[in-house]
Amino acid sequence: MDSVTFKFVPEAGSRVMMLEAGEVDAIMAVPPTEIARLEGVEGIEVVRQSSVRVIYLGFNMEREIFKDVRVRQALNHAIDKEALVDTIFQGAFRPSTAPVVPAVFGYTEMTPYEFNPEKAKELLAAAGHEDGFEITLFHPTGRYPGDATVIEAVQAMLAEVGVTATLETLEWGTYLDTVIVAPEEAQHDIFMLGWGTVTLDADYGLYALFHSTQWPPANNVSYYSNPEVDALLDEARVTPDRAVRERLYSEAIAKIWEDAPWIFLYDEGQVNAAQTNVQGLIHHPVENIFAWDAYLE
Repeated sequence: MDSVTFKFVPEAGSRVMMLEAGEVDAIMAVPPTEIARLEGVEGIEVVRQSSVRVIYLGFNMEREIFKDVRVRQALNHAIDKEALVDTIFQGAFRPSTAPVVPAVFGYTEMTPYEFNPEKAKELLAAAGHEDGFEITLFHPTGRYPGDATVIEAVQAMLAEVGVTATLETLEWGTYLDTVIVAPEEAQHDIFMLGWGTVTLDADYGLYALFHSTQWPPANNVSYYSNPEVDALLDEARVTPDRAVRERLYSEAIAKIWEDAPWIFLYDEGQVNAAQTNVQGLIHHPVENIFAWDAYLE
């Protein structure tokens, strides 16, 4: 091709219409509600690709209620991640099994927190919250696929175990400035964010989000602190031995998973689409489409 034109079309429905009308050759981020229909449209190919991004709900661990690990684990058991990915994303995403995706060096698979509302209630009762409690949940809209829909489903699931979540919905332009703040300035009890480990090395996905030196203005917005995790991540940063690094990250992930500073939701997949006469596009896991070798048949 002599040239490639990139168009920025924030509205998902408009992107789909442009593709079907032949106004564009390929689009990114097919809305989940359109996946099944587009797969049946002649002349259009729906492309499913993994990504390096995890989506999570982070606890404000400076809040007294979330200093109890039983409460954090309870809310993990309260959310049906399988239902979220199957119903909202048509199976294009997968429930998280670690704080980083499987493609990342250092990934170790953890046993997911099973969806078990009764166990969630038992843990909450053991922590002294048998009557539930109220929280404020901050989330963006339009930043991640289906983000507002996911949060509404989460809100309903939390209500089933006695947790009343008041939603604060913000546009992405103001969202980060609102949640990435010092603990004393935080308005949120729980927040929604995603993180892509674009280096494919666990250091980038774990150090930034879980090391105690990375509290805002850096990215440890949960204000998580575990000296054992810090020590493991520090050592892994400077150890040249690959096998040792794998072991250190495995140990760190296991501790993080048990500590549950997040509600571990899902690994975000990508669903793109292109005209079938477009060949050679690379739908890359870092959420880009490369057209260096593209051509039209």
